[in-house]
Amino acid sequence: MAIIPDKVQNAKVYLEGNAILGVADAELPKVEFLSEKMSPLGIMGEVDVPTLSHVKEMKLKLKFSTTTKDFASLFEPKSKMVSLYASLQQYDPAEGDFKSIGLVASCKVIPLSLNPGKIERNKPQDSELEFTVTYYKLEVDGKVIYEIDPINHVCIINGKDYAADIRRNLGMG
Repeated sequence: MAIIPDKVQNAKVYLEGNAILGVADAELPKVEFLSEKMSPLGIMGEVDVPTLSHVKEMKLKLKFSTTTKDFASLFEPKSKMVSLYASLQQYDPAEGDFKSIGLVASCKVIPLSLNPGKIERNKPQDSELEFTVTYYKLEVDGKVIYEIDPINHVCIINGKDYAADIRRNLGMG
């Protein structure tokens, strides 16, 4: 039987390698290819065709239970590396046992907005920061799932660099 993915056990958010204090939820960047409809003579209808290695804007959202002193460094208008380390729980039905594997999402980000949230008695403040993402790498259990870097023409998915020919054609190596 196959391993059954279960849940996120816990996670920590790091800024430039240092832990960010506070409790945060993260909405990881959505990776979506740019595309254009193709409808030439000879086909019956339209086909939405992705442009190889080109992605739409990516965004990272961090939501904290309360505002912290670290918000100042997160909101400075300059590029920074934010990494999320998570422990994922899996169930092995053959062994009847649980195991934990790691997930690491690394994002080079630039802040776009800060919402300090609300202030209510006995409630989380729900302070939220939103960033534009210029680099995004996702690793699960030590394996790189993808590495997307639109500025440097990098699009590696499951070990294959789909932008290598584009970089070569552009004289970039």
